Amino acid sequence: MTSLRQGLRGRIEGPLDDLLGPIEPHCLLHVADQLVIAHSHHFSLFLEQTIFDALGGESRGVRRQAAFEAAHALLGPLYAERHGASPREKLELAADLFAAMGQGRLRFELSAEGGAVHAASLFHGTSFLAKYGGRIQNRMVMDAFASGYCAAAASLAFPSDWGRLDADEVTCVARGDAVCTFLLTRRSERPRFGEALTRKVVESARVSWAFEGGAAARARRTGIAMLEELGALRADERGLISAYGVNLALLPVGYVHQKTFDTVHLIERRSPELVPVFEALVREAAQTGAFHLLGGMLASASFEAACGPVGRDQHERLEQLLGLARALGWGALSAPEFQPGRVLVLRAPMTHESAYYAMKHGPTARGRLLFQQGTALAIMQLLHRVDFETERPIDAETYGALFKLGTRFRVQETKSPLRGDEACEVRVEAVEDRW
Repeated sequence: MTSLRQGLRGRIEGPLDDLLGPIEPHCLLHVADQLVIAHSHHFSLFLEQTIFDALGGESRGVRRQAAFEAAHALLGPLYAERHGASPREKLELAADLFAAMGQGRLRFELSAEGGAVHAASLFHGTSFLAKYGGRIQNRMVMDAFASGYCAAAASLAFPSDWGRLDADEVTCVARGDAVCTFLLTRRSERPRFGEALTRKVVESARVSWAFEGGAAARARRTGIAMLEELGALRADERGLISAYGVNLALLPVGYVHQKTFDTVHLIERRSPELVPVFEALVREAAQTGAFHLLGGMLASASFEAACGPVGRDQHERLEQLLGLARALGWGALSAPEFQPGRVLVLRAPMTHESAYYAMKHGPTARGRLLFQQGTALAIMQLLHRVDFETERPIDAETYGALFKLGTRFRVQETKSPLRGDEACEVRVEAVEDRW
């Protein structure tokens, strides 16, 4: 192993703290110069299924392209910093980084002409099997992000003026195969790239900040403490991070939002009457993901060790939940208005969602803060419908049981920098006849 490789392995194979960097005061996260969020398999699986339901077979191309661009933006500068490294060393770097992010372990068997990549456990496929195995028959391959990542890693390791290496998943554990296998072949088409949301773009953005006192300051302290706890996590031998009752992974913001908004724009052009349905499902993906991850973190022993017991008062518990969301890189969220049982206003000067859309697509009068809307709904559910004094407040049945009679809250986007406002703001209100 070269000295270059030894230094690299020590950093990437350590805990997340060695990999992640906070972008203050925005409460966003980056790996290298690319924005990421920490989230659970519940969010990722729901969002992937939503995009597939909207686009069918076409969704595979949308997701793989988004993954290719996000991985290329992440790996390109890392490869460039190590211009003396061999293709094999670059692919080893890509595999180590993929595992450190909680995405699974990749084994590359490649040359400049192509080859194969094998994986026994991947974040999406393994999580699908754990959540639905035996109850839902699946005939689809599930690992679009891994497919795009493999293609980008290989294309950068073996650059050619003739074209890129493309990856096609031919076996997948989510549909009953023993391993996931990607076949890579050289395509004559030149790769397409859009702009990438980098740390520099975020830090140079003009944002209005208010003084964070009182509840916001307490949320900030919780966020700092739990970011240290998150930083202590590391991937297991499978390249997965199991914590807080979920599989946790670092997801490139470019991948999450490119596939989401590319789908939104396609639906708006083709079947605009279906846009509200798709948006509701994207909100639901964010809601179920935030419910399981924030709830699991709040109920964890590591939270109590770092921040003390779960607040019995709803205002105190709200501060704790906002601090957890900040630690996960979801933005500097605050609650300028909260009336227990009735209203929650969730605000941030900037989120990964608003920053991505502004950079990639520019201003819009349409509501685009779907992730923030779903997060706000999840927080209201956790504040009012979960008893954190029980032994297992969040389990496999909790979420489904809450929604047998429908939701008790509705949400609307009240402010957005995308239409000229000074902040990202959503408002959740109780549905009076559901209490």
